Amino acid sequence: LIILACISLLLAAIYQQFSNKEDILSLLQQGEPAAVEFQEISGVYKTYELRDENGNFLSYGVMTSASGYGGPIKMLTFVDQEGFIANALLLEDSETPLYLKRVLAAGYPENLQGKVVTEPLVDQEGIDAVSGATRTVEGITLAVEKGMYQIGQNQLGLTVPTLKTFYFQWQDGLVILLLVIAILAATLKKSKLRPWILVATVFILGFMENNSLTIGNYMSILALKMPTFFERPIWYVMVIGIFFVTLLLGRNIYCSWLCPFGAIQEGIYKSLNLVDYKANPKLIQTARKNRWFFLWLAALLALLFNNPGIASFEPFSVFFDGDGNTSQWIMMGLILLFSIFLLRFWCRIFCPVGTFLDFLAVCKRKFKRFFRKKDEASGKPAVASCQRTTLMDKEKCTSCSKGKPEEVQLSGGDKIVAVGIFIIWALILGA
Repeated sequence: LIILACISLLLAAIYQQFSNKEDILSLLQQGEPAAVEFQEISGVYKTYELRDENGNFLSYGVMTSASGYGGPIKMLTFVDQEGFIANALLLEDSETPLYLKRVLAAGYPENLQGKVVTEPLVDQEGIDAVSGATRTVEGITLAVEKGMYQIGQNQLGLTVPTLKTFYFQWQDGLVILLLVIAILAATLKKSKLRPWILVATVFILGFMENNSLTIGNYMSILALKMPTFFERPIWYVMVIGIFFVTLLLGRNIYCSWLCPFGAIQEGIYKSLNLVDYKANPKLIQTARKNRWFFLWLAALLALLFNNPGIASFEPFSVFFDGDGNTSQWIMMGLILLFSIFLLRFWCRIFCPVGTFLDFLAVCKRKFKRFFRKKDEASGKPAVASCQRTTLMDKEKCTSCSKGKPEEVQLSGGDKIVAVGIFIIWALILGA
């Protein structure tokens, strides 16, 4: 099954590369229907001079990209001879469909038509922010500005503003500080700081920045659609930084110390759990195995549709931003309800990011054990230890137990949990 899963992902990647070939003329005609011929013009970004069937000049078209929330946003911008935007098309994106839909409903990119190329778009009338999708709007406008400034300066000889090349806000600095404190506290085993750090993550990573790690972030790497470093440096700090911290330390620090949604669930469990219920370990272990199916499915869809944002089925944004479809709201309600009875219900049974980071940590530990065995073979003493028990799974690891675990019948509570798990699986597929 593992081999078949890998082959399917490889085939999806190959399909995506072949299906991504562009017919330039038909693409240009989407924004300038009268165009029958074009001439490519040299420049940093691909620029084309468009003419009609009589050879009359129509406009300049330029293809550019900038970093949105999930990865690159590719735009095709048309500028007329007078220095106004004639049209703007969204060609490709890596955004979560829910948030892109919100941006499109706000009028982007049609509202960019008629804007002058000699002023920043944000200073012009009708260019408004979209709540909850700020980075997507910034990606669209930045991509258009790159193209219109190039045409304004090179083809029209106009004076254009200097384009900002590095984007770093004070909120990003706050996120980095939180990451450093959490990693140091976890490494130095300062467990008394953990509750305070979790509270901080809820407000900073959750409500303030809505910047939880999603599997779509890592699918961006797989699909080679990562944002530009200078435009989204905090993305690299979060996604790449946590990747290497997990791999180097052999511990999934993010889920235990930094995940804001995990902190919410843990808070609900510790404050509202008044029932003495312990889930059947076999039920939890069986349910956890299905995380790999959803992880594989997310990767397959991201590659097939060339959009890593599709892979993000986590409920984080629904909770922290308050926006989602009916399925996502129902799923959110069920997760919070079952979190009263099971510690970190979503994290333990469904979370694809946790699955991926746990896998990295296990790889590091196996690598370490490999060298430990070499030391044993050479006569050096080795300390045996089990690192499978995690914060979310307080049950003892079955691989450390002698003999087979005792078979336990499913209780009434277990059957209710099982039904809830099946419903959430169905909602994930339907969302």
